[in-house]
Amino acid sequence: MARPRRDDAGPSAVERIEEAFWKLLDLMPYDQIKVTALAREARVSPNTLYYHFANMEAVARAALDRCLDANVVRAVLSGEDAALPGFDATRQERVAAFARSGSAALTGMLVESLRAEWLAVADVAAEDLTEAERRDLAFIFGGVVYALGDGSLGIGAEGMRAFLARPLGQGVAATMTALRA
Repeated sequence: MARPRRDDAGPSAVERIEEAFWKLLDLMPYDQIKVTALAREARVSPNTLYYHFANMEAVARAALDRCLDANVVRAVLSGEDAALPGFDATRQERVAAFARSGSAALTGMLVESLRAEWLAVADVAAEDLTEAERRDLAFIFGGVVYALGDGSLGIGAEGMRAFLARPLGQGVAATMTALRA
C-alpha cells in the first residue's frame, strides 16, 4: 500500500485520527466506534487509517500510550510529588476515559499499559516478579483504574498529591517501591 500524502499544514493524519478517537469515545461506547466514522471525523480515508493502524484496537492503544505519563509513576515510586508539577490534567482525563468506558477491552488495555509503564520506570523485568508480587500489582492497577473511572482520584496534580498523602496512596507507593528493590 502506498504511503498517504502528507498535508504540511495542520496536524498529521495520525494526530487527527487519535483526536477523532478521543472525541468519539467521549460521545459513544468504544464498541460502537466504527472505522468509517473515525476516518470521517479525522478527515482521512479508511485506507489512510489502515495504513497507520491495523485496527481499532491499535488506534486505542496508540492514543492511550500517548497519554500515559511516566512522571506519575516516578512520583508514586519516589513517594514525593516533585515529578508532578508538569502533570497534564488533559492526559489524565483521557486515561480516565478508558477507565470509565465500560469496555473490558479498554480497561484491560489500561491495566496492562499501567503495569508496563511501571515495569519500565522501575526497571523491573516481569519474569522476575513472584506470583504474589504479580497479584499485588494486579490489585493496585485494578484499583487505580477503578478509582480513575469513578472519579475518586480526582484529575490533575492536586488529585494525585491528595491520593499519595492518604494512607492508601502511601501503601501503594510503598508496595510499588518495595517491588522495585
